[in-house]
Amino acid sequence: MERRQLLVMMIVAALFFLMNTYYTGQLNQAKQEALEARQLARESEQYTVQMMNVTMYAPLSAGAIGGHDYSGDPSITYSGERVIPGKTAAAGPNIPLGTEIYVEGIGWRRVNDRGGAIGPNDIDLAVATKEEAIAFGRQKRLVIIKLPREKTN
Repeated sequence: MERRQLLVMMIVAALFFLMNTYYTGQLNQAKQEALEARQLARESEQYTVQMMNVTMYAPLSAGAIGGHDYSGDPSITYSGERVIPGKTAAAGPNIPLGTEIYVEGIGWRRVNDRGGAIGPNDIDLAVATKEEAIAFGRQKRLVIIKLPREKTN
């Protein structure tokens, strides 16, 4: 009889150990998920998403026309940075200079330029050739705007 009680106690102890290990793992996983959820919540406050009119411009193209494709030095943006096709974007004054944007199907760009015909719902992407800009035309695309972080003292 003692042997049987010892065996039952060992089985109960083993089950207790296994359940404790399982629930500790579940608890740790839940804690990790909560941390990740908090991080995503903080990050989501840094982004805004909207449908925008997207066009392209080619100020460095041989066919670029002053006053239409650019004003002033075609290689310099409104912010004073160099125009980099595939990296530079122009936006209306509602999007601060230096803001990073992600254009659906195209990728990340930095707003360093402005344009006379660019409204608050427009994005103009710098490309290498005027032909590329014309072929793209005007498209509605989802745009993710990474909001600038507030400066702390």
